[in-house]
Amino acid sequence: MVGELVLDAQPVISLLAKEPSAKMVKQELAKRAPGSAVISAVNWCEVLCYVRRRSGAHEAARLAGLVRSLPLGIVNADVEVAGYAAALRAQYGLGLGDCFAAGLALALDAPLLSGDSDFIPLQEHGLKLLWAR
Repeated sequence: MVGELVLDAQPVISLLAKEPSAKMVKQELAKRAPGSAVISAVNWCEVLCYVRRRSGAHEAARLAGLVRSLPLGIVNADVEVAGYAAALRAQYGLGLGDCFAAGLALALDAPLLSGDSDFIPLQEHGLKLLWAR
């Protein structure tokens, strides 16, 4: 797996919703070579669900095409990431999507870009955080 930055669903959603943190997310992505910023397929599912609920299936399909223009790779969950996610869920009780975002970051030894404060306790587990604010 390649990745020097892992994104949670929240920063991608902030881009789509044009939230204040979108500018910072764009700047972080602009610094990266194609594929060096990654998102777990589980978290990509969260993004697509968000879009589908708010804008419908057509917009979700358009978004899936748009991701190809971003320097963002989508990484399938594997046994290693699932192991990290399971350990984090058991210890911290986070949602499954958050566990896969953090698990991927831990597996890659890469920082996690998120604005979700639920990740703060995971720093003691070795998670590096980059705040999207």
